[in-house]
Amino acid sequence: LLNYSKYLCNFTIEESFVSNSSNNFSLKMEHHYTRFFITTFLMLIGTACFSQKFYGGPKAGIDFTQVDGDSFRGYHKVGVDIGGFVYRTFGRKEQWDVQLEIEYIQKGSRKTPDYETGDDTDYKLTLNYIQIPIIGRLNIRHVSLEAGVSIGTLIASKEIYNDSEGGNPFKPMEYAMILGINYHFNPKLWLNARYSFSFARIREPYNGEIPVDKPTDVWRIRKPGQFNNVLVFSLYYAFGGNHKL
Repeated sequence: LLNYSKYLCNFTIEESFVSNSSNNFSLKMEHHYTRFFITTFLMLIGTACFSQKFYGGPKAGIDFTQVDGDSFRGYHKVGVDIGGFVYRTFGRKEQWDVQLEIEYIQKGSRKTPDYETGDDTDYKLTLNYIQIPIIGRLNIRHVSLEAGVSIGTLIASKEIYNDSEGGNPFKPMEYAMILGINYHFNPKLWLNARYSFSFARIREPYNGEIPVDKPTDVWRIRKPGQFNNVLVFSLYYAFGGNHKL
């Protein structure tokens, strides 16, 4: 585990971005946050393996996403959500959990042409993140309610509007709120439905050639820009889980 953590600390990610004005540039980043979170998570997993107070395991699911602040609506972009988690139960009746996760998640936006109405717009935005959710959970027998926050680092992005590729670059970090509900089939296996939305902009507006990047008039409370809006459905399996039904 420690050797793998050292390997992560030497890991660098080079991310390139092609603008729609044909000016190429590359952004070379050492994702210190990502390496720190992954190393910390692996250490917690190692602790969980030797502790009766911590439980953890894998998770996998599917997500439906949109980007608030563009000119399209609907959760039409489908992606995957894969990762792991560790949690600890506390309280006199063990009704509360605190859970830490690490996951690879695909977000973005999708608009397909509707030729019957004369709309030939074809837009696809893919945003891939390594994300660290921190969750608090209230257990009520077979059901549990959750809320928390997540910090994500962008590891890849691709945007295509009709035949144009590129656009204004996205911010390297994402900060989001989380609300969810779980149904526990047994102490080790449960189904999760989660809603996540960015409370900080993932991209600021600009007057580029791609109209989807321009600010829209739907954001009266938050600053103009774009925000991830995500629905996730996942299965969790906890080794040695202790959820009381």
